[in-house]
Amino acid sequence: MPTLDRVSLLISLLVIVITVIAYRQRAETPDSFVRGGGQVPWWMAGSTAFMTQFSAWTFTGAAQKAYENGFSVLMIFWGNALGFVLAAAYFAPRFRRLRVSTYSEIIRLRYGKYTQIFYVVSQIFLTLMTASIALYGVSLFLGAVFDVRVILVTFVIGAVIITVTLSGGVWVVSANNFIQMVQLAILTFVIGGFAVWLAIESDMPLIGDDRAFWIGGDDFSPGIMVAWSLAMLVKQFISINNATSSYRFLTTNGDRDARKAAALAAVLFVVGPVTWFIPPWLIGQAGIDLGALYPSLGEDAANAAYVHFIRDYLPPGVLGLVVAAMLAVTVAPATTSLNRDAGVIISLLTPVLKAAARPAQRLVLIGRSVAVCQGVLIVMLAVVLDRVHHLSLFDIMVMFGVFFQMPLALPALLSIVRTGAPDWSGWGSVLVGAVVTMASYLWLDINTLTQWLGLSPVPSAQLVDIKLAISLLLQIITVVGFVYLARFVYDPPRSASRQAELDELFSRLARPVNPDLVVTASGPSRHLAPRLLTCAALGALLLALLSDGSGGVGFFVVVAFGQLLVSRLLKR
Repeated sequence: MPTLDRVSLLISLLVIVITVIAYRQRAETPDSFVRGGGQVPWWMAGSTAFMTQFSAWTFTGAAQKAYENGFSVLMIFWGNALGFVLAAAYFAPRFRRLRVSTYSEIIRLRYGKYTQIFYVVSQIFLTLMTASIALYGVSLFLGAVFDVRVILVTFVIGAVIITVTLSGGVWVVSANNFIQMVQLAILTFVIGGFAVWLAIESDMPLIGDDRAFWIGGDDFSPGIMVAWSLAMLVKQFISINNATSSYRFLTTNGDRDARKAAALAAVLFVVGPVTWFIPPWLIGQAGIDLGALYPSLGEDAANAAYVHFIRDYLPPGVLGLVVAAMLAVTVAPATTSLNRDAGVIISLLTPVLKAAARPAQRLVLIGRSVAVCQGVLIVMLAVVLDRVHHLSLFDIMVMFGVFFQMPLALPALLSIVRTGAPDWSGWGSVLVGAVVTMASYLWLDINTLTQWLGLSPVPSAQLVDIKLAISLLLQIITVVGFVYLARFVYDPPRSASRQAELDELFSRLARPVNPDLVVTASGPSRHLAPRLLTCAALGALLLALLSDGSGGVGFFVVVAFGQLLVSRLLKR
């Protein structure tokens, strides 16, 4: 990696450190640790919602999809946009109206304490596995592209995750997510604009005018493309608008800010993906053989489509910023999930330690300790994955992403709906969903199914797509059906206290949270963010001064201007 790229990477890491130091004193009480006292600005909450909904896979696996299949990759990210639009319209303010600190309290109100414990254990397990898989994936990619040992990259990124979680609290996490979101958005927008300019100047094709670009291949079925796209839209909607993801909105100052946070994430997911995928589209349409350029990546050489464009077409220093962006979108979901899980542990222990001496300090210390322990475990699991060469990373992702996350998300989505379901249906429907999904993946023969339905043969490259769509459909039918029909199987009477909890849940949903009734946050939360962006802009200007050519100077000046512009808007 050239020296200027190393400098830009170091500057980006320094911005993270400064952000952590600036906000570390904001988590002094359990409530401020878990949800910032409900005073986190909507633009921070929206940035967290945006940053936690994707990972470094955007620059690797998704770039590969864009390089090989063109337009279809946008469906995943526009599915996020649709999910956040619906969140702004309905789900976000209603989750905020529940007036809770963590998702586990929502699960308890709706499904009782046994389902609550089931969800807490399951979510902690999923946090460990998904974060370690993401950490291993980005470490494997960066190690192969830059010829660095994978374990070294793992420890470096793991150290950043642990540093952020050691400070702990939603203020640190949200502030870091916001600063990184602004830098990521400006960086990818400028890179996308440069790619468009390059395509115009050099007559390179950017968007294919043939069938392959729009549906993935000349022999692909448009019907399967539509089915897969709909499946992605539905999947992302469920992922965003369930109780386990509600932590994004519980930190806001009322209904209005919850809506604005979701709307910000929706806008970012409409515009952002187009700029992200212009470079791999350009590389793909140019017919560049990435397999020959990156033989160490083997069959996954197309993962380097985005990075290859940066290395070959953009000035030195930009690659360092892109690597920093990949680190940011790996760190953001991990630290946010760790903070969420630590908050759940704090809420569960609050009644137990209420009578102890200095309970607030003890609970915050426990929260930070839990988050750090999880961070260490994530690094250890990523190292183990590096040692287990016979396992497919894709298979692991499918197992933990599809088998467990979606079955957990569906009952959590229905937690604010009057289904009449008994408490046990919460954990029971999760088990049913996991069994159905596993069966559909292991035993569903698509070729036989297409023969039964009288369909034309499916191209082998689209078998995974149609299998995903059918599996998701079966899962929705069985899990949602189970929740609604469970009371006809066994519906034990609820105790008076338990019925009161359930009635309270639906009573809260009908009472909006008026921000005028909440004390406005004081302290550094609103004026520190513009200053941090100014620091980042000064770093970009330093890179401009160190650049040799006019291209590098212009690039970094534009990035700095964008950061200063956002900083100025925040001061108003």
